[in-house]
Amino acid sequence: MLGRFSALVGCGLAQIVREDRGLRIVGLDLDSAALEHAVARRAPEVAIVDEPPAALAKPSLLEHLRKSNPETGVVVLAHRPPLAYGMRLLSVGASCVSKDASAADILAAVRVAADGRRVYASDDGHLVERSSPDLAARLTPRETEVFEYLSRARSHAEIAHALQLGVETVRTHSAHIRRKLGVRNNRELIGLPRPMPRSADTADAF
Repeated sequence: MLGRFSALVGCGLAQIVREDRGLRIVGLDLDSAALEHAVARRAPEVAIVDEPPAALAKPSLLEHLRKSNPETGVVVLAHRPPLAYGMRLLSVGASCVSKDASAADILAAVRVAADGRRVYASDDGHLVERSSPDLAARLTPRETEVFEYLSRARSHAEIAHALQLGVETVRTHSAHIRRKLGVRNNRELIGLPRPMPRSADTADAF
């Protein structure tokens, strides 16, 4: 399902999608309200939308689309999006692809979104992919709280202040989270969806 783009971008995007026999357009040139309604009614696998104004500060369209149908993957086409912008969109559950990306990269992002994953693809070929963490790697309730902040690129000091913990305690939780989720550094946690916390009867005491 395609949102509203400029005439040139919209025509080009529709042509790219139509040339892939594995994809079918079920909605075209929809404004925000029509897109939200159509996503709720038809539950497409993927919605492709234009870069919203002030998307980093108020990604309301993305939030509304997720509420309309959480299973619909969202791909945002943006004008030469910097890494920070792409990571921010990953953190709110959307893929981000440069409008200057190749047709192959755009189609690949659509397939990734249809598979429940997310990707950031810049115009210079830089790729960052996000998928759901292994749910078998259960986090404690406190680790889940810390993870929520880490996935939004908050520093250890900011997390410590927000949760009223010592910075070293946050560092320890951060290390446990990275080990359980199999990532190498905190940056790889940015944009990950929240994993399922452990049940209360198995949670660590604090």
